[in-house]
Amino acid sequence: MAPSCAIERLHLAASAGPRGSSGQGNRRVAFPLLASSSRRSDWRVYQRVSSAPYVSRTRASATGTASASASSNGSAPEVSEKKPLKVLVAGGGIGGLAAAIACRQQGLDVTVFEKVNEYKPFGGPIQLQCNALGALECIAPDVLEQVISAGTVTGDRVNGLLDGESGEWFYRFDTRKPCFKHGLPLTTVVSRFDLLDFLRQAAGESVHSGCRVVSYENTASGVKVTLDDGTVHHGDVLIGADGIRSKVRAQMRNEVNGPPLKYAGYAVYTAVCDYTGIHTDTDKTGYQVFLGPKQYFVSSDVGNGQQQYYAFLDVPAGGDDKWAKCEEWDNYRDMLMDRFGDWCPAVVERLQCTRPEDVERRDVNDLAPDPRWVDGNVALLGDACHAVQPNLGQGGGQAIESSFVLAQELAKASGPNEVNAALMRYSMRRFLRTGAIHGLSRMASIMNTTYKRFLGSEPYDFYPQPVKKMWEKVEEMHIPHPGRVVGQIAVMATMDAVLDYVGYGSNIPQPLGGAAHGNGTHRIPRCQVPGISSPKRNLEEADFKMRGMPGLAK
Repeated sequence: MAPSCAIERLHLAASAGPRGSSGQGNRRVAFPLLASSSRRSDWRVYQRVSSAPYVSRTRASATGTASASASSNGSAPEVSEKKPLKVLVAGGGIGGLAAAIACRQQGLDVTVFEKVNEYKPFGGPIQLQCNALGALECIAPDVLEQVISAGTVTGDRVNGLLDGESGEWFYRFDTRKPCFKHGLPLTTVVSRFDLLDFLRQAAGESVHSGCRVVSYENTASGVKVTLDDGTVHHGDVLIGADGIRSKVRAQMRNEVNGPPLKYAGYAVYTAVCDYTGIHTDTDKTGYQVFLGPKQYFVSSDVGNGQQQYYAFLDVPAGGDDKWAKCEEWDNYRDMLMDRFGDWCPAVVERLQCTRPEDVERRDVNDLAPDPRWVDGNVALLGDACHAVQPNLGQGGGQAIESSFVLAQELAKASGPNEVNAALMRYSMRRFLRTGAIHGLSRMASIMNTTYKRFLGSEPYDFYPQPVKKMWEKVEEMHIPHPGRVVGQIAVMATMDAVLDYVGYGSNIPQPLGGAAHGNGTHRIPRCQVPGISSPKRNLEEADFKMRGMPGLAK
């Protein structure tokens, strides 16, 4: 196993006590949560042993030099080590904060500029899959513990695709497999507010709110940044993590006509509801995607008896259509009831449990992959350069992965003159991975919105009357649509490989700093430690299997 961060280490009950301990035994500790955090699962209890505090490579080197000087002349130690790189971060969202924490872990001097004073993220909880949680463990172990304690694990349950009208399973998939294979935490859903609070707390005083980076200039000594209030800041590197409508990217790529957003072809309507329906077994089911032509409905357990759902509709972009204005309905909830009213009870019940004022709407956009991530000592990160559609739940996860790699490469730079080379290595390591996730997300949206249950289920009102009658008769025969059959065969053949790539394709090797800490700590595979992140439900393999001939399985 790879060496881990110098943090308070998880300790197996069967292992020996802490090295060098005298009178201090193992202690059971619950992480303190912020006031806004959701409830903590009682089954997640950790045993820890004491360990040396984290010391970055830069600080460790400086301390060693100072100690040697003090021992030779008897005077107080003086740190004369090289000055750490000064990193400026535009944007204090998930990616910007993760990058700030990762860079601080490497001993870099970090300042974050966030345009808002109070976070108001769209939607409710966010899903973090095993790749995101593994990268977060490398960057900020304490934040990972807070996320696990405050969140709800869905990766230990059956997840998958269902027919929207009948509610029958189209395909079940087992998201535990990449976790078991690589020892990563199971997919967890956590409040966006909580996640941002945890990251903000870990970033400390490096975050400055109410100010936005509006322009930059590469200089001989680094980079000069101008904020919206006219103040100027100087640094060795600028990270543009300011979202899909990034000001940094707009200047870097000369986007005179605005951001080159690609409309996905549908808008999303989302809400969190107190779900009291009887058509979903939340003890066994976590994440469900109900499929239908030109629309689909995604729902996930988020704990406390609540369900979060996203209803995707094939509607015009821009918010000027009747679907956005609700011209024919009193509110979005009633409009969704009209669109999904003849779907299975599991979908209808969620809508019925929703308060009309809780439904939010927005267009779904992404960015086409573009390798221009770096300009001198300036680099892009997160949605600013690899915004993806939400179908795989990978937007935040890819930003966290990129933050890890960015800090890793910047730590190799011995001075400002090596920053550009470090940023180029970062972009080369991340471009193919994020591009692949982008492509998979688009493919998922195409499959989700073109799904048809039976032959003849296409709209045929515009056909001549004889043809219309013929197709009505064909549909009544309930002949499985060829696309559905082929699609199920393809999904059954490829899903395990897709899940493994999404969950571990980044191949992030080990926590930041690794063996440089020199304290002998090792990373414990979380999914193999009883009582930590092993499945609390312990479902059988049969619970995840589809039965029947591929293409017609149920």
